[in-house]
Amino acid sequence: MVGLNMKFKKWMNSSLRIKLLVMFIILTVLPLIFVGIVSYVKSYNIVSEKSYTLVQIQVDQLGREFDSIIQDIKRFNEIGKQESTVQFLIDHVNTAEEAKNILGMIKLYRESYQYSDSIMNIRIIDRDGKVVSEDRGVHQLNNQSNSHVSFKLLTDPSKTFIEPVYKNSNPALSMTSTIVSDSSKEVIGFINIIIRAKIFEEILQDAAKRSSGTFHIENEHSEVLFSYPEDANLSTTVSSNEDMKDKSSGFFTDSSTFHVFKTSDITGWKVIRSVPLTIMTKEANEIKSLIFLSVASSIIFTIGLYYFITSKLIRPLHNLSEKMKEASLGDLDTKISQEGTDEIAELGNSFNMMITKIKSLVYKSVNEQKQLKMAELRTMQAQINPHFLYNTLETIIWMAEAKKTPQVIDMTKSLSHFFRISLSKGKDVISLEDEIDHIRNYLMIQKMRYQDILDVTFHLNNDILSYSIVKLTLQPLVENAIYHGVKNKRGKGFVRIKADFTPEGYICIDVIDNGIGIEEEKLEHIRAQLAKGIPFEKDNGGFGMVNVHQRISLHYGEPFGLKINSWYGSGTRVSLIIPSER
Repeated sequence: MVGLNMKFKKWMNSSLRIKLLVMFIILTVLPLIFVGIVSYVKSYNIVSEKSYTLVQIQVDQLGREFDSIIQDIKRFNEIGKQESTVQFLIDHVNTAEEAKNILGMIKLYRESYQYSDSIMNIRIIDRDGKVVSEDRGVHQLNNQSNSHVSFKLLTDPSKTFIEPVYKNSNPALSMTSTIVSDSSKEVIGFINIIIRAKIFEEILQDAAKRSSGTFHIENEHSEVLFSYPEDANLSTTVSSNEDMKDKSSGFFTDSSTFHVFKTSDITGWKVIRSVPLTIMTKEANEIKSLIFLSVASSIIFTIGLYYFITSKLIRPLHNLSEKMKEASLGDLDTKISQEGTDEIAELGNSFNMMITKIKSLVYKSVNEQKQLKMAELRTMQAQINPHFLYNTLETIIWMAEAKKTPQVIDMTKSLSHFFRISLSKGKDVISLEDEIDHIRNYLMIQKMRYQDILDVTFHLNNDILSYSIVKLTLQPLVENAIYHGVKNKRGKGFVRIKADFTPEGYICIDVIDNGIGIEEEKLEHIRAQLAKGIPFEKDNGGFGMVNVHQRISLHYGEPFGLKINSWYGSGTRVSLIIPSER
């Protein structure tokens, strides 16, 4: 616990923005969440109670509609009190006239009452089984046809017995009541009315269409008379519920369904409606979603407000901190964009001035070092030129003494052109065409000196000749190829100069010789010296190459300079890579 507290304090103190965030959460987000929870609980209870009440009202209304039908049909029981009916029941011989009167009364009653079309048949039955009915007239029942009903009604004459039956293969309800003599108060017969089940099914279907869930109608013996949908089964859990057995009305909930029931005082039927809790609480869930959306929107707005405020207060400080880190890592081009004129903006302005001053001092120091290096390189050039001039003049003297006048003229002309390009009116950068001419003049002079052992070829892409190069770059490379390659080889050697574009669009100039080559160990040493920019002793091979590499690197930067490959006993290839600049 102590460790967690320490980590929390460290996290809190790590940033001013974090402190502001914690304050916003405590002052705004937590109260919003609390209000949302309270609102949801209150609204859920209200809407749920409303839903439960509405379901109970629908069940009550359905029960009243069924009772209304049964009560209207029970009015046909008055036929049993008529004189003709009583006479038919007590007279066991001459009953034809009474039967005719009974059928006439039934017809009259049918014309008088609302639900008469739903009555399929009416029968008057005496206790011996003699019957007068609409469909068969006067006939005799067998002893078993109505015995169970008669027994139940004789036990309690005040009841009306209703059971499901089939009439002409159509579902129906058989409603049987007793006919009691006014004088003796004894049961003298029964009136049986067959009612179409369709009238109840239509009412049930209409009620189900107006609302969701399932409906079941049970009789007193827990037998299902009607249900909608027709394939809906009443679970055993619901049928065996103690509330339904002990109470005439009420509601209860199982794992996922809400059940409401009401028992009719007239028929004894139970109207049961079952609704999934998801539907019951649909409105409550919608309110929950609305509250959640409102709270979430408020939180998002609050967070947006927090970021807006912190961006005005903290972001400039954060930007200043980040820019300082970048500057400390060597990025002297970093700047802070100025917004406003407050104290933070003044800090940013001071930082920009400081970086500009540092950058100016650094560039000044670099330029001084660069100028110093260039001066050293120019000194090296001044040392090279007299050495070459001395050797060339010695050759001219030797040929003049040998009376080789044409060769003296050619060599003198090549030397003149060589020095004219070397001077180049003080320019440090010349065209590749001039640099190649410079090499041609140099090689013409050298071929006159080493005509027995030197052969020179050029392979050039003429498109590169218009591009520029730092002057006197190729001459040291060719000189190395002659003095440290071909000169040390037995037999005739060659120097080949190739120039073309690389796939990256740079210019590559290769100086290739078939001289003695360089041993692997020495080659690695030369490569290391090139990488470090440390020149060799002047009399050692590689002195000119390191200086050329330094000049190219200083002038063009990375990745330009020299690459060297050599095969001892076979020759050397020195590649110069420069950008394609005019």
